[in-house]
Amino acid sequence: MNADGSIPTCATDSLTRLGELLAVAGKRLTAPPEDLLALAPTVSGWSPAQHLFHLVLACDLSFRNVSSLVRERGRLIRDPEERHAEGLGYLSAGKLPRGRAEAPRFVRPPERIDFELLAELHREACEACAEFARDPAAVDRAPKAIPHQLLGDLSASEWLRFAEVHTAHHLAILDEVRAELGLG
Repeated sequence: MNADGSIPTCATDSLTRLGELLAVAGKRLTAPPEDLLALAPTVSGWSPAQHLFHLVLACDLSFRNVSSLVRERGRLIRDPEERHAEGLGYLSAGKLPRGRAEAPRFVRPPERIDFELLAELHREACEACAEFARDPAAVDRAPKAIPHQLLGDLSASEWLRFAEVHTAHHLAILDEVRAELGLG
């Protein structure tokens, strides 16, 4: 951790990895709908489709926060003051613990999945990731923060790191669900 409590991050690295993870998510979206809707309750209460829906909603929120921070416009922007060392440690390590947090309602997946909407949200996440990759230095330069419900104030590059780590977390769970169901 840096002296100011922030984690060392690089927008270029997070965007590269996030782009790769979103490509994996896109491949998972091509599975038959019945496979995407199957449940493995011993692994997760969500279906693979719900994990995909959740991760693209969380990416969308993260990208909106990054955009606000880069433009320095938005109601939630503030100086980074409230830092949560434990949560930032997860981002620094690149791994989130399982079952420790509940998704906020605005990124919770619906019970019934609209696959066309899911594909559109995925496409928009990929486009946003590519857009930020055109000028990652602008992300790294953004001086302010927007609070995360559990991690405290995150800078623009930390929001990208969160999106990266969070996406990897849910893809791993999704793959566990698929394995438990024998879907390979």
